[in-house]
Amino acid sequence: MKVAVVYESRTGHTAELAELIGAAAQELGHEVGVFPTGKINLDYLGDADMVFLGSWCHGIFVLGQHPGDGGKLLAMPGVWGKPVAGFISYLLAPGKVLDKMADVAEILGGEWIGGRNFKQTNKTDGLAGFVVAALDAAEERLGVPAEA
Repeated sequence: MKVAVVYESRTGHTAELAELIGAAAQELGHEVGVFPTGKINLDYLGDADMVFLGSWCHGIFVLGQHPGDGGKLLAMPGVWGKPVAGFISYLLAPGKVLDKMADVAEILGGEWIGGRNFKQTNKTDGLAGFVVAALDAAEERLGVPAEA
């Protein structure tokens, strides 16, 4: 599959997480492009079979969490009909920010297949399983036959 990893990052944590997700998908044999929202390769995104969409958790401790720079996410090109898996980097508590990321994915025309929060101090915890599960869900949604 052709996979696009698109993210918004302020301090570099989400950018690093996006690169780790891209590398994990590539190790599994997928073609991968990793792009910040401001530098998306439109041809690549248009041709991608699925999208990982990431941001950081913004809010005051445990109140009002939402995807950081959500306006930039909403301003990106649509991902019409593509399976979308979300990822959030957070420091203290992510609250229900993944629910809001699902809303962003659906506003962009994507088909939400789930997501995961990643603590900034331990980005790799659960990363491989998340990537495998998201790719499997995308392949199932797209009707890609399972490998024997």
